[in-house]
Amino acid sequence: MVIATLGLCVFLSVFILDSAQELFGLNQPDNPIEVVIPEGATNKQVIDILYDRKVITKTLTFMLYSSLKVDEGEFTPGTYNLNSNMGYDEIIMYIRYGLMEQTTVKITFIEGWTLRVIADKLEAEGVCDADEFIEYLETAELDYEFIDRLPEDDLRFHRLEGYIFPDTYEFWVGEKVSSVAKKFLDNFENRITEEMETQMLNLGLTLDEAITLASVIQKEAGNEEEMSNVSSVFHNRLDDSATYPQLQSDVTIFYVNDEIKPYVDITNQTMYDSYNTYVREGLPIGPICNPGIDAIKAALNPAETDNYFFVTDVNGKYYYSKTTAEHDENVRIAFAEKPIDGDSTGEVHGTGVTSE
Repeated sequence: MVIATLGLCVFLSVFILDSAQELFGLNQPDNPIEVVIPEGATNKQVIDILYDRKVITKTLTFMLYSSLKVDEGEFTPGTYNLNSNMGYDEIIMYIRYGLMEQTTVKITFIEGWTLRVIADKLEAEGVCDADEFIEYLETAELDYEFIDRLPEDDLRFHRLEGYIFPDTYEFWVGEKVSSVAKKFLDNFENRITEEMETQMLNLGLTLDEAITLASVIQKEAGNEEEMSNVSSVFHNRLDDSATYPQLQSDVTIFYVNDEIKPYVDITNQTMYDSYNTYVREGLPIGPICNPGIDAIKAALNPAETDNYFFVTDVNGKYYYSKTTAEHDENVRIAFAEKPIDGDSTGEVHGTGVTSE
């Protein structure tokens, strides 16, 4: 009897835990499912349809829970766009009140966008709240092997900056932040190949260091043609740290000024300096944007050059040099250039161009 009782307790514990995850839509697969509720369907028939369509897997739990929420015959017939990651309350709300139209939006996120820009775009398109999305990424326990490998440091402004992979995605309007985040993170996980991991190992880079370098390349180069050359400059500096202890990348200062300072209430100079590569030696403490696949590949495949400096003018022309004297002359030339089209929004930047 003791063994039987213990066994029953274990079974009930597992059942309750498993049911609770489905009840609240936690850790459930993201599968859009079309469901047709016919005229005159009883509540039990509706539950059976949801089970057959794999919207739910626990018919008993759903039956008990829904009986507390709706009376017999209150489910509305129609065609519904549901999802296996919906919690019971959301499912019941849809089929009780006849919410048949669930709008989707397709959004393209540009390489080099920061987490804040991505979050604001999601909110502008009605997908989810920007601050809730960022908060989820900062605090949620996420089951990804690559996240387990990231360093834990309070000086990182956003722990997953760099890993929200830029691409074109389709979302539900009003989608749960957990589901939205999963699409980005799944994509990143699938894009990093074993070959890339081997290249990182051969270069002596961790995953986070590779993505951090790629993020700087993404912001400095901007176009695929220059990425490998810009990558070469940074690799040369990293390999000769005795002579060039700092990367002196202007875009790391831009990140501090544009993406950190406006969103903190108290000045944190230590954090600012951990990103500022005029102060910090080597790479910044973490990525400064979310790089695309071309920038990641460039970080792992730098061109073979002897350059330690570069600068780009307002028209996007790049000037490379080996010495400080050559670089100073290139900076003078870059600042003297006038926009070709008269209203260029380009900005002079590179290595050792500004320290402000």
